[in-house]
Amino acid sequence: MDESNDSVVRGRGRKSKRTAETMAMPEVTRRAAVAPARPDAVDPAAGDAADTSQARPGLDPREPRTRVRLRQRTPVGGYEVPEAELVHAIRAWDEHGDMQAVRGLCEVLVDRCMPEFQRRSWGLRHRPELMEDAIAGMIEQLLREARDPQESFMTLNFVHYLRCLCADNFNRVLRQEGLSYRRDEQGRPAGRPQHVPQVLVDRIDVAAEDREDASAQPGVVADPRDTLEERMAAVEAQRILGYLADPMDRQILVLRALEHMRWDDIAKLCGKTERTMRLRYEKALVLLRQCIEAETAAVAR
Repeated sequence: MDESNDSVVRGRGRKSKRTAETMAMPEVTRRAAVAPARPDAVDPAAGDAADTSQARPGLDPREPRTRVRLRQRTPVGGYEVPEAELVHAIRAWDEHGDMQAVRGLCEVLVDRCMPEFQRRSWGLRHRPELMEDAIAGMIEQLLREARDPQESFMTLNFVHYLRCLCADNFNRVLRQEGLSYRRDEQGRPAGRPQHVPQVLVDRIDVAAEDREDASAQPGVVADPRDTLEERMAAVEAQRILGYLADPMDRQILVLRALEHMRWDDIAKLCGKTERTMRLRYEKALVLLRQCIEAETAAVAR
């Protein structure tokens, strides 16, 4: 009787001891003991990392499904494929040497950033050529840094990077054109521009001897006459001389009234006497005066 009781007590003690050891065993160890890991099993965390590393070069813009993903947006308004992932994919394809995929992803990145480029350069809308210059600088810097593996700021915070990029190129154009002013405490322009406009810089850098305009060279005074007015006067004189039917009368008027030649020289050129030249000149003047008065009266009516 005593031996049986002792055996029961010893059995209960061993059972309670095993139960205590089992409860003290960590949960992970128990799961591992119940379901041992297979050699072909993959760690979920490692699998996610591998999928992420493979998804970057796998973002191929030539695939229809990828193009659909690049256009899809999230409920909050962003894109399902963010810009940082586009940059990673561009660099991955660049390492593989696939320029077609790089160009396709770069076009998608520029299309996404173009509304921000236009909004940030809207202050130059009164100068369309300067606005285009600013946008071109933004695009060039974006594509250059998107393919630069050392540039990490754009992958960490792309929105802030894009704002800084737009501001830098906008201010660059202002400095080149002499439109950048110092600001006071209230933000109002103060003083003169900080830089000389680019157009004036080009004019200053070009030596006067190299210019095609001879009047720009030192020691040369520009002609004060208005060449355009002289050409228009010559055309009007030819029109008025058209009222004279005789070519010799037209020649006499040109030699005397326009070239201011002497009567004896005019007579020698025309082969007539000086008195004949004077008479024909006076008759031609009377005829031209009558024609001009009739023309003026017709215009007035």
